[in-house]
Amino acid sequence: MKDNINILTIITWAVLLVAVSVLLNDMREFDFNQFENFQNWAKTADRNESWFTSKNAIEWSYYAITAGIFFWRGYLIYGFSYFLSILKEVETGKYFSDKNIKYFRKIGNIFISYTIGILVLRFLLAAIGESTFNFINELKEEFTFLIPAGLAFYILAEIFEKGKQAKEDNELTI
Repeated sequence: MKDNINILTIITWAVLLVAVSVLLNDMREFDFNQFENFQNWAKTADRNESWFTSKNAIEWSYYAITAGIFFWRGYLIYGFSYFLSILKEVETGKYFSDKNIKYFRKIGNIFISYTIGILVLRFLLAAIGESTFNFINELKEEFTFLIPAGLAFYILAEIFEKGKQAKEDNELTI
């Protein structure tokens, strides 16, 4: 069993490192000079012109939404890090611990909130005209997996909670 835990820990670390490196690379490739352009525009902008309809406001919205997408991707990576904590608990033989139940619920929360947050941001990105948005296609891609996975982690938390109660009941009868 210990060998399986070690293999799963190594795989989890590899997935986390790859995910972090992809996120950092995407952030590096994103044009952060746009923020500097926005600051320059803010200094020279015509105060009588409506800000919401200006080209720079649309660019700023794109910048802010993309930064939000980076945040949600980082949050998802953070959610994956809970697998390491679960593996550590399992390695010590505490399968039905309160920590594992809490970690399963947190992972479920993170998966579902990530999916909803990204859908909202992609919808906003499409609304400002920087991308295309097709709700059905978005759900078919990465989201098809994450909402059911989030719900599955909620179910696992309930199963582990019932398992913990059964274990405690068995210990009392001995």
